[in-house]
Amino acid sequence: MRNSCFFYVLALMLVLGCGATKDLMQKDDRESFQYSTDRYYKLIQWKYYEKAVQFVDPQSAREYESFVFRNQKDLNITSYQIKDVTFIDPSDIEEGQTGDPDPGSKQSSGDTDRATVRVYYTYFKYPSVTEESIMIEDTWIKIGKLWYISSDYPEGTF
Repeated sequence: MRNSCFFYVLALMLVLGCGATKDLMQKDDRESFQYSTDRYYKLIQWKYYEKAVQFVDPQSAREYESFVFRNQKDLNITSYQIKDVTFIDPSDIEEGQTGDPDPGSKQSSGDTDRATVRVYYTYFKYPSVTEESIMIEDTWIKIGKLWYISSDYPEGTF
């Protein structure tokens, strides 16, 4: 009887240990996403474009360079706030859906490789000194273990 009790306790610890490892991986993924988004938006705010490019999806690099060329001298971002993050389920993308079926729901980032981030910017653009604001929705993708912004940087955004 004593041996079987020991076996059950050992089995329970093993099961709980595996669950803890799974949550740890999700936590690391969330921390990687949070670090990448926070770092990128701070670098853009402070005009460190050459450092921010490390967070840009290589397939969007040309659009990013065009954005920098158009805005590097005139654009002054005074603040930003991340208003909303929605992680997109990969099965939705495979089925041809473009986003979260319920826009109000937040999903965990455990099994996702794509997210949308709504960012509220306040800025002014020379020669004007009047502060304006804009809400932008950016797409972020995970390549390997790292997150990259994959936006198109349309002209006239700021």
